[in-house]
Parts: sequence; C-alpha cells; structure tokens
Amino acid sequence: MRNIFGSLLVGGTLLMQAASAALTPGPGGLKVLQSSLYENHSLSFKQPKLCDETVTQYSGYLNVGTNEHYFFWFFESRNNPAKDPLTVWLNGGPGCSSMIGLWEELGPCRVNDDATKAVYNEQGSWNKVSNMLFFDQPAQVGFSYGSNKVFSTDQAANFSYKFLQIFFEAFPQYRQHDFHFFGESYGGHYVPSFADYVLKQNKALKPTDKLNRINLKSIGVGNGMTDPLIQNKYLEKMACNSSYGSVLPEQYCKAMNDALPRCTKLTETCYKTNSKRDCVKAQNFCADNIEGQYQFSNKSYYDVRSPDSAPSNYIQFINTTATRDLIGAKVPYTECSGPVFDNFLSTGDRIKSFSSNVADLLNNGVRVLIYAGDADFICNWYGNYAWVSALNFKGAKKFAGSLAAWNVGGKEVGQLQSGGGLAFVRVYEAGHEVPWYQPVASLAMFTDHVNNKL
Repeated sequence: MRNIFGSLLVGGTLLMQAASAALTPGPGGLKVLQSSLYENHSLSFKQPKLCDETVTQYSGYLNVGTNEHYFFWFFESRNNPAKDPLTVWLNGGPGCSSMIGLWEELGPCRVNDDATKAVYNEQGSWNKVSNMLFFDQPAQVGFSYGSNKVFSTDQAANFSYKFLQIFFEAFPQYRQHDFHFFGESYGGHYVPSFADYVLKQNKALKPTDKLNRINLKSIGVGNGMTDPLIQNKYLEKMACNSSYGSVLPEQYCKAMNDALPRCTKLTETCYKTNSKRDCVKAQNFCADNIEGQYQFSNKSYYDVRSPDSAPSNYIQFINTTATRDLIGAKVPYTECSGPVFDNFLSTGDRIKSFSSNVADLLNNGVRVLIYAGDADFICNWYGNYAWVSALNFKGAKKFAGSLAAWNVGGKEVGQLQSGGGLAFVRVYEAGHEVPWYQPVASLAMFTDHVNNKL
C-alpha cells in the first residue's frame, strides 16, 4: 500500500532573471542551463517524444549543488500552448512521485495492458487545455536522487519556488502564463504551502522585478489532507456510515469514536504549541487509534468499494533502461519513498493544518478548488467538505450554502458548491485518484476551473 499521503531575496532585493538563459549541450542530447539566479544550481534536460508526440516536452533535473537532483517532466498544451495556462501537479505521500499523476491520472501518459507501450490518455489528459509540469520532490522520490534535506512541508516550499524560478529562467516563454498549483492527497499540505510561499515572494518583489513574478491564479487539491483536526472527525463516518454503507464491524467503529476525543485534544495541543514533541504525539495517536482501525475492513484505504486501488502497471514500463534513457532519468524509479515518509513524520508534519494558507490565498484573490472522490476513505469527501465549510475567509458568506447537482455532458456526476473564489466538488463513484476513476468529469472540472467557470 502506498503511503497515505532559500529564498530568491538577496539583501532585500530579488536577483533579476537573465534576459536569455544560456543553454549548453551535454552528452546524449542533454541540454544544460547554469542558473544565474542561484549559485550551484542548474537545469539539465532532454526533449523526449513519449505518450504525446504532438507537443513539445522537456524532462530532466534541477541540480542543486553536487548531490541533490529533482526530476521534472513538462508537456505543452495540445490546444494553444502560447496562451494556455501552466499547471504544476504534485502527488502526495509524503514521499510519492508525481509520475503517479502523469501516468495514472490526469497526465498525457498511459500504458497498454501488458505495460510494453506508452499511449496517450485520450479521455482525460489535462494537457488538452493546459501546459502541464510534473515534478518529484524531495530527493529520493520518483526519479529524484541525492541527499534528502527536507523534513517538512514548509522546508519543501522554498525548494519548489527555486525550481519554478529556474524552470522559467530556462523557458521564459511560459513565465507570463496564468499559473495554477494542483495536487492530491498530501498535496493538501504541499499545494497550499507552496502557493502561499509564491504569493508572499510575489508581494516582496519591487515593481522593477516583474520578470520574476509568478502569475499565480489558483490552486486545486484532490482528496487532500489539509486540516487533520477536522478531517479526522469524519474517518469513522466514511468507514461506518457513508453512502456506500459500512465496511467495518461495529467494534472497530466504536473504537474509532472512543479514540476521537483524545485525538482531538492532542491535535489542538499540537496546533497551540507547534512543538515537534506534541505534534508527533498527536500524529501517532490519531493514526494508530482512528485511521488504523480501517485495516480491519479489508478494503483499500483509497476506495471503500474494493480491496484494490488504481493499478500501478506503468512502473514496469518507466523503469526500463530504454524509457529512462529517453527521458534522462539517472536512477531507477521509486514510486513512494519510505525514508522520505519517515522524515516528514519525524517532525509531526502530517498532523499539521494548512487551511490558514488556503484562507490567505483566497483573501489575496487566488481562487481555490477542493474536490474529492466520494469513495475514498483516507482523505474522504465528508472531511474535506467539513473543513472547507468551516474556513474563515473574506468570501465565506458567498460560499455558504449547500451542495447542488453537478452535471457533465447532461449527466449528474457529482455535487458542487461555490462562491467567494472557493469551489468544492464531490465526484461520484471515484476513489482517491479522481482522474483515474472519472477521467471525463475530471477534465471537465479542471477546464471549467482554469477558465473561471466552475
């Protein structure tokens, strides 16, 4: 089972981006940019033609010093790449690769049944309407490698900002595009934190530093873990009283409810003190005594209807030497890294809330989409709807209301509530990875959101 889930400012002034990035050729068709923004940072990449031969692609590494290498893969939009938005996708874990999103969910790539050939995701690839950038962080996740120096979401935010700035330095044609941050699962931590960091860096820029501004327009999180204090209260409901019926014997439902008051109290203490000791204590108690009871259901943590979640047969294909050579991957693929997961848990990061980052984004005009497949247990739709409904932000009164039918192609495929820059979507008959289960509805939702029509 998968795991559940330095600033640019120098002396108060942002270093200006070079007018044109100098790319130098490397071995095997590799191109290398030595960053002018950061010392000892470079971007090395190839231009593969895989899954979608109709668009420009870049894949390779952000290289930090001598021993941190973060993998990325970019696909231009099939529609109008010169004008369409740029969307970053992050999977969760912590420690899970964004290649999951690229190959199983919303990316251009799928594999055939015996995992011997890459094919285009015709039903649901988001690159039909947006330029898409996938990257693996921190080191040791996916195709990334080297020393892992990241132990929390907030530490990772600084790196992600540097990565984006160097990406735009190498490919300045995308800098002025509308920019959207999307993610899933632990992306409910990553995306609000990373986007809020971008917002704060934008605010710190001088008027003359416009070249370095990231044109942040929105964020989106699917089945995310964003506010555990609230979301943990709905784990028993999803396991024992959801629209799909109970999947647990009564004794385990009772154990969940019995443990909830202590879980809540410990989590509140963590939020009050923000100490590692208190947060690790809350994190471990809640995971063991509430979330952990679900193991007796014999169902997937990601789909209460089945013992299995989305298949990972793509791994066989991307781990071949031929595929790795084509995309410039230097190491074998690790879908989810146990050491990275353990590093984040060692600081209590998993139990922390990032709902205040979401409120800050909304209060500064950044639109937010929270969506959830309604068959997922671990980051279920009840908990996500609850924290969104409780969110305190300027447009909260405009969001207040109730869920209404959401239709795609003349068919009700979920429920929607929106207002004040915030939208929540419940997606029917979908597990944790919504685009895997409902590719057509997922693409329609994303398209409407980036076009500000949701």
